[in-house]
Amino acid sequence: MKNFKILGLILLVFAGLVSSCEEIDEEPTNPLIAEAGEEQQLVPNAVAILDGSESVNSVGAPINYQWELIEKPEGATIKTSTLNKVAVQFSTNKPGEYVFKLTVTYQSWFDTDTVRVIVVEGPVSKLEAKAGENREIVIGNSIQLDGSKSVNELGGAMEFIWEIIQKPEGSLAEIRFPDDAVANFQPDKPGNYLVKLTVKVQSNFSVDLVEILVKEDNGGADGSILITGDILQDRVLENVFVDQDMLFDYIITKDIKVGARLTVKPGVRIGFEQDVRLTISPNGTLIADAPLDNLGIVFQGKENTLGFWEGILMESGSPGNILRGVEIKNAGQGPLGTALMVEEGGLVRLIKTNIHSNRGVGLEFVYGGNFSEFISCKIENNTTAHLRIPAYLVRDVSILNQIGPGKIQVIEARLNDGTEHIWPTFEADYDILEDLVIYGGSNWVISDGAHINMAENTGIRVIQQSKILLLGEMGKPVVIEGITKTKGYWKGIHIENSGSQQSKILWAEIRHAGSNPVVSGNESATLTFGRQTWASVEHTILDKGKASGLVTKGEASFFDFNMNSVNNHDSYPIVVSTNHVEKLGYNNRFESNGKAEVLVDSQQPIDFGVKEVTWKGFLQRVPYLVKGQSTNNLIIKSGLRLEAGVTLKMMPGAGISVLPGNLGESYLKLDGIAGGTVRIQGLEETPGSWLGILISTTSQENEFNYAEILHAGKTSPDRFSAAIHVDDVPEGALVIKNSTIAKSGQHGISVKNSLQDRLKTFNMNFEDIPGSNIHIW
Repeated sequence: MKNFKILGLILLVFAGLVSSCEEIDEEPTNPLIAEAGEEQQLVPNAVAILDGSESVNSVGAPINYQWELIEKPEGATIKTSTLNKVAVQFSTNKPGEYVFKLTVTYQSWFDTDTVRVIVVEGPVSKLEAKAGENREIVIGNSIQLDGSKSVNELGGAMEFIWEIIQKPEGSLAEIRFPDDAVANFQPDKPGNYLVKLTVKVQSNFSVDLVEILVKEDNGGADGSILITGDILQDRVLENVFVDQDMLFDYIITKDIKVGARLTVKPGVRIGFEQDVRLTISPNGTLIADAPLDNLGIVFQGKENTLGFWEGILMESGSPGNILRGVEIKNAGQGPLGTALMVEEGGLVRLIKTNIHSNRGVGLEFVYGGNFSEFISCKIENNTTAHLRIPAYLVRDVSILNQIGPGKIQVIEARLNDGTEHIWPTFEADYDILEDLVIYGGSNWVISDGAHINMAENTGIRVIQQSKILLLGEMGKPVVIEGITKTKGYWKGIHIENSGSQQSKILWAEIRHAGSNPVVSGNESATLTFGRQTWASVEHTILDKGKASGLVTKGEASFFDFNMNSVNNHDSYPIVVSTNHVEKLGYNNRFESNGKAEVLVDSQQPIDFGVKEVTWKGFLQRVPYLVKGQSTNNLIIKSGLRLEAGVTLKMMPGAGISVLPGNLGESYLKLDGIAGGTVRIQGLEETPGSWLGILISTTSQENEFNYAEILHAGKTSPDRFSAAIHVDDVPEGALVIKNSTIAKSGQHGISVKNSLQDRLKTFNMNFEDIPGSNIHIW
């Protein structure tokens, strides 16, 4: 279009030479001539190449190029490659006339030219040049330029022409075999090279571009194919370096969205530039499937450092998404903060995939994200957690995966689907980051060797006919403790309304609880049994709690607590209602608690009809402490038997009353033996610190043998007091033998004169009784 410009330039140069002998100052001549190429014609959605390589700089220095679209049909949508290159790819969806302006610059000079592209309706071209993917190599290496995938549906021989149309200043590089489908090229200087491929069949031709970035050192990515734009059409990433599997086959240079089917073939290694993310959009699919163990697929940073790139975001719910035989590493940079995140609505199959050496989280499932298969994977060496997952998905993670050592973070901690959730045991601990609530008939099952860490001030609540099963083994307990290993870091476990679902805690260790009640209005404790609980606890350690160990409420229905240890709690090892003292096994052990006694809450009477209740005490002779007062005594309305060795401490002002029951006999039987007395004493070891024992039934089972009654008989200004009072209305009866009554506030035993025959004493010992040993009134 502008040959006249070249002729003019020659004439100007010649004129300058002729007149050089004359000393006349003239304006410098512009050395630039812009050449935008010949007018082109194409059909919609076909690709044209705007080629400015014929532009001239007469001084021989490199030119800067800038293309600009200055005219187009209204409503047209266009696509172009980078507009500051010597050649630009262009396509559009609408017929009409398009005008591009090319501006070339050098120092302060510039020149412009325009070119028209006419788009007309017509069939898609049956001839298409394909120069291959953009590449990146290290200086000193050669590269193959492969046009063999160009399309020829016209028939006949296809000619190939390779040309370097842009290269770094001073480069003398040339293409070997430029007329072959596959040519060789060895760059001689670092920088950008732009190569044009023209294919011809008779009078038809097609053009394509390939860019080659040559670096001094790029981490070994010799000949890597650059991925620089979103993938919006189906694409296959082939294994480029079949015999050099440590080289990057592809380098992703910027955030990429996949809106089509992306297939990554076995053996492919993909490197990511710093802070880059790969997003599989809702309408995209990622197929990275390497079923053979010796030919995997790698997604990694260009530099082998933690958090070098962001990671993969899976927004797609396509059932075709698969990662098999894949390795993901060096990811986890913010804001994604995870190597692979499955977003709400996302779905993926994970088989034999290795996610390791990432900053932040290795694999994360956001609430609503899911997997169709998750098996035989290895997830390790991630800095924050290996896996972050909603509680309801944990059971579906195959035990055949290797996760850890390290952490699995559990979020969205609600199990309410009415089914069983068996959490597999891995080397990694589970960190539960919020209150875990099991309800709606659901079951939570943890097996031997599992380790669970609770976040600060969180708790575990089991309600609405649900249950937990903590099923450890000797030497392989289930451990539940705080993420931070300090007393009172988390709340504890609360079970209530079990219905027909029995919770079982077997060979477990539960620590660092008691920060606050799991359910407001209750006491803080490591383990709480609320209303209508059905549970059993055996061979379990409750340790390092800020409050009490076990707390049971009066309406708890059924539980067993045996062969356990409650240690290092700031308050009582156990707080238990009178109805459930007998459920505490003799072989429970208690060490180093702030309050040494087992606290008995006497708000509920002992009233089991014809059934006798036995308080067995404990192997270590740990006392019971009755929490009562003058208006809230330990009330016995059925049979209560205290076995040999039991010690019962009474809080100040508390008392024991044996009253007639509604069904069977009511009685108190202290069944001591020589060397193993039953002792009832005051918490405050001072005379008359508690009320004493009132016997108001005539049962023959009211019998004290080898008993010690100490510190009873709290005095009153308007009546006498005694450690034991045999009542007259209703009438009482008592047999007491081989026993000691000491340090009473006033009398030892009191009985009405007319009812002396109701009191039978044998081999008695009275000590420090300020009044009468036996007071007859």
